[in-house]
Amino acid sequence: MEIKKFRNKYNLELIPASHEDIILGNLVWDPIIGKPKFDHPGMPEHVYNAFLDAGIISRDNWLRGINELHTEKIKFAHLADRIINMEANVVSTLENPVIHKLGEHFELKKISKFHFGNIQVKVLSNLNRIIIDNYLEILKKDNWKAYDGKIRRVFMITELYYGSVQLILSKKFKNELDLGLKEAQLTIMESVEFDKSVEYTFDHDKVPFAMRLEKVRDFNG
Repeated sequence: MEIKKFRNKYNLELIPASHEDIILGNLVWDPIIGKPKFDHPGMPEHVYNAFLDAGIISRDNWLRGINELHTEKIKFAHLADRIINMEANVVSTLENPVIHKLGEHFELKKISKFHFGNIQVKVLSNLNRIIIDNYLEILKKDNWKAYDGKIRRVFMITELYYGSVQLILSKKFKNELDLGLKEAQLTIMESVEFDKSVEYTFDHDKVPFAMRLEKVRDFNG
């Protein structure tokens, strides 16, 4: 599946250069053309950073809010598909840690299929939505300049999707891939051999591959 088809089918964005520190509430610049960006001039990293910078919450409340979002539970995702198939050339651009490490020791073009399986999700809870919405209303009322200048035009992550990384390739590349996995120090969660191919599965290690974005200016609890 290509990026545009993925976006249209699931109303989600694939995460470029994903890592485990991406959490709910992170702010994202989503340009009309190109990949979503986690940095943009004047944009805080997280919505709670905007509240702290504007002086409407204390550092203790900032830390409490960040921790609440860090600890939202991962649960089974009710998507249309249990397995999401991705084009090899798309996956190679995501810089997922597993794929990135493997690509340093093995030619990814030799892999015939990529999947994200066992899809799970973290969702911004109703309580956290209400808390953030209340802070946004305070920010708009007390410091419109900070709201308008820094976060009104950006997006916020309200859902994060996780999936085991699954890849399938011809058996003729098995030994070469096994060597690459050893050099990359990657741990295989499961491997299954078929007549002409082999499938490897790797854990997501709490690194999301996709996100749902909501415009800050349209956000409500």
